[in-house]
Amino acid sequence: MRHDPVGAGEPARSGRRLRARRLAGAAAGLAVVLAAGCSSAASAGGTVSGTVTIAAIPGIDTAPLYLAQKDGYFAGEGLNNVVIKSYPSESAELTALQSGQADIAASDYGDIFYVQWQSRNLRVLADSYDATPGVLEIITLRNSAFTSPAALAGQTIGVPNDQKLQLPIPGSNHPLSLETAAATQVLTNYLGNAALSMNWDPMSQQQEITELAQHKLPAILVSEPYIYEAESQLGAVEVLDAYNGSTAGLPLTGYVATKAWVGHNSAAVADFQAAIGRAQAQASMTGQVQQLLPKATGMTMADADLSTIGTYPTSTSVTGLERVVRLLAGNDIIPLNQAPAVPPMIVKPGS
Repeated sequence: MRHDPVGAGEPARSGRRLRARRLAGAAAGLAVVLAAGCSSAASAGGTVSGTVTIAAIPGIDTAPLYLAQKDGYFAGEGLNNVVIKSYPSESAELTALQSGQADIAASDYGDIFYVQWQSRNLRVLADSYDATPGVLEIITLRNSAFTSPAALAGQTIGVPNDQKLQLPIPGSNHPLSLETAAATQVLTNYLGNAALSMNWDPMSQQQEITELAQHKLPAILVSEPYIYEAESQLGAVEVLDAYNGSTAGLPLTGYVATKAWVGHNSAAVADFQAAIGRAQAQASMTGQVQQLLPKATGMTMADADLSTIGTYPTSTSVTGLERVVRLLAGNDIIPLNQAPAVPPMIVKPGS
């Protein structure tokens, strides 16, 4: 899930629902921050002299990464030379990771497990961002004929192209990404098997909004801050929340490295996990993420303040990631009989 600068203007506040930020778990996050505040390089992996390069796409999900750099958490844990390098897409990040141009990548789990299915070479260092209601929705114009999920049968829906994958089944009309797989899963509650043959049209999220406004698309699947932009500028309304029911709370992005790099850099791994854990907990505090987003992504402060924010976990759930794998396999994004095993991928802190 990635959020390019959108440049939305001030919202027309009348007649629209203001989006509440989901910051559940802030109290738990505070406890982690207080505990982590006593940590030192000695309590993690020790001082690392070399440069650690982290591939990322600036966005809501990676905000804690920039918080860790800004507030000195990496240096405080022993990583004195951390470089965060921006990439244009998930695939570019993971290509850089596998070629040695980056040491760690912040990536979408759809791409992570897709690459893991092919290479069996990735290890998860930390979970990054999990879904909450309102972070990914199918939306339409207020006076549209497609304001109910049942009305979407047989329609062409715009979807983000930043996670588009090459599917293992050529010519199939199955979902193209973790985002579309989640939307498909929820749509089955209304359309049954017809949801499996939806017409998804990949494009940038900004283009999705343009085509919705021009009535070229009946509905679009977008994430924040584009949901807020469409609501404030077009009066768009929600048709379907893609992270609801069986997809609620789904892990969305994580930090990964190659098996070889993890094996040769245990101190850097431990230091990174300690630093990002502190930042993840700190990001759960009211206002921390919103203050970072304008500089990191180009969003306006109004976009940042009114966008719905997911959760920043401080631990990695095996069962949560297994849900992602089942969702991807169930939608033929990865072959079911070759689905990656999750437990061997996770690098536990202190291991």
